[in-house]
Amino acid sequence: MDLRTRKTLRSLRAAFLGLRRDRPLARITVRELCERAEVSKATFYLHYHSIIDLSAELQEELVRRVIDELKVPGALLSDPRRFASELFSTFIVHGDEVDTLFSRGEEHALVESVERELRGRVLAENPQLADDLRFNVLLTYQVYGSHATYMRYARGVTEKDRQIVIDAIAEAAEAMARL
Repeated sequence: MDLRTRKTLRSLRAAFLGLRRDRPLARITVRELCERAEVSKATFYLHYHSIIDLSAELQEELVRRVIDELKVPGALLSDPRRFASELFSTFIVHGDEVDTLFSRGEEHALVESVERELRGRVLAENPQLADDLRFNVLLTYQVYGSHATYMRYARGVTEKDRQIVIDAIAEAAEAMARL
């Protein structure tokens, strides 16, 4: 990819994130995005089919980075306490991006994407788990539970309180895995 293309994509992404912080996805138009990014609509359409496509690409990239930062995605099975703690902590580290890209009606897309990406990575190493109900329940519980806890308890709390929340979800994940 040449320098001009990289600059254009950076400009479109930055403009989109700026707009997305202020309003729901459905209220962002290609015209205003292009004005803010200082590119033509034709240039936008060379790279994306729609605002939805741009948003989905940024969401997928964030999810991949979140999962990449988990030290051992397979710890879901071998060390559920550690996995829950890492997943929750990763949501906290990327809180601003999560809140920007997955807010105002897009919250469900985060947990669905994280669960899909984790499932794919674990199954790549353990294909025998594809139809394992216990594995699938634990994965869903961990992802949805960590995210719901993040949404409810991670904002505006002290580091000490955050650690209490992390310990509590890790304890719950460990207890669930023992069932």
